[in-house]
Amino acid sequence: MTLRTDSKGKEPGFTEKMEPPKAVQNRIRQLTPSFTFEELWQLHQRAAAKQDSPSDLRRASTRKKWVLAGQAAVLCVILLGGISFYYPTLGNALKKVFFIELFYKKVGTGINNGLARIEPNNLSTPINLSVTDQNIRLNVADVFYDGAQFVINYEVDYLKQTTIISKDEAAIYYNYEFVKARPTMIGTHEFTITGDHSFVGTTVFNVGTLPEEPLLNIVIRQIGATQGNWDVTVPLTVEKSAPLTKIVRPQIAASSGDKAFFVEQLMLTPVTTQVVVHKDPDSNLSFKLEDDLETPFSHGGSVGGRMNFGPPSELNPKPAYVTLVVRDMEAEASNTVTQREEYANADQVPVTLKGDQGGTVTITQVQYSENSTVVFYEASHAAAQIPFLMFEDSAGERYIPTKEAVRISKDSFSYRIEYPKLSPAPGLKFLISVNEFARERKKPVKIKIPIDWEATE
Repeated sequence: MTLRTDSKGKEPGFTEKMEPPKAVQNRIRQLTPSFTFEELWQLHQRAAAKQDSPSDLRRASTRKKWVLAGQAAVLCVILLGGISFYYPTLGNALKKVFFIELFYKKVGTGINNGLARIEPNNLSTPINLSVTDQNIRLNVADVFYDGAQFVINYEVDYLKQTTIISKDEAAIYYNYEFVKARPTMIGTHEFTITGDHSFVGTTVFNVGTLPEEPLLNIVIRQIGATQGNWDVTVPLTVEKSAPLTKIVRPQIAASSGDKAFFVEQLMLTPVTTQVVVHKDPDSNLSFKLEDDLETPFSHGGSVGGRMNFGPPSELNPKPAYVTLVVRDMEAEASNTVTQREEYANADQVPVTLKGDQGGTVTITQVQYSENSTVVFYEASHAAAQIPFLMFEDSAGERYIPTKEAVRISKDSFSYRIEYPKLSPAPGLKFLISVNEFARERKKPVKIKIPIDWEATE
């Protein structure tokens, strides 16, 4: 598969305490100025004492302050430069890049929200594999793998470019090939320009069954418009995610109408919830997942019978059970759906709008901040808890959420959802798009899967 696009990214946090080796310490000492800060300060004090007049004192003090500031700046540059050169891992930590954060700025709410947990929880494995060709350096910074999906973050530098790189130059053409494995894969990527001559990228793939500790060959023969060879082999490991992963094997046979299916496995990793279901590929069944509070899991795509969702919510990280909700979409194909739009003025909070399946959505608060707009709302029942809620301004422009809605109460269907920065200007409105069915929908099949968090495999 060859993919190409345009995205943003940053590098994982540096959390381990690291001691520079003696060679680095010696070299830093060699690069350090021959005077100390205390000696500089003593010279400053003696010079200041010799000044006769107040005006002379002010001029001398100002001059000495600038000298001290300059020497301190030089000392910092030498120290940081030496550390970065002789200890690249520490140097990389100082220029931290949050790849996933930049990735989400491009894809919005369209991707499994569990990826946002990778960097804050230090779940990725540093790789730092670099290849330079045609004066372009590719560095694979780190990789995350949890048995359900993998995420690869990389940086690209045009080493001798004199002009600012364009969007077309911030692109990688690649193929992924696993050593001794041919799994089904589906994924996406984004690239983001981070400097005049550099960009970063993040690639996310859902992947089928792989052998233990798989090796991934990344074949790259073009970056931007430049042909070359930047091939690298990246090891994938579940070393960080495995201790935090829970596997349940429900082994449940069920059916929706005349369409049978078998629920084999539930896997909950720090980032992904995966359900393995065996069914007829032509059965046209849809699957959703919710926890014991009826909070839906976000969709994360599927590969064959492996369906990926986001992790449990932070509000309810260890539900006693999850429920697999199964619908026969073929049986519902003849049930006509129309969309109705509900409006309300944004300056009339609290305000209640009609929601899905006869429910309501009450907007209780709006917070306009420097970087975003945050809306708090409460739904009347579970079917209405994730509304298609937007803003519309006086010019008719619509604004969709930048992040997924987050449930904030176990006792009610109360949520917090974030939008782009907006101002409470006249004419700003809330808009909910409500699905209405020609006839009442058939009740779905629900499979309850208990989870014993204390049990070991």
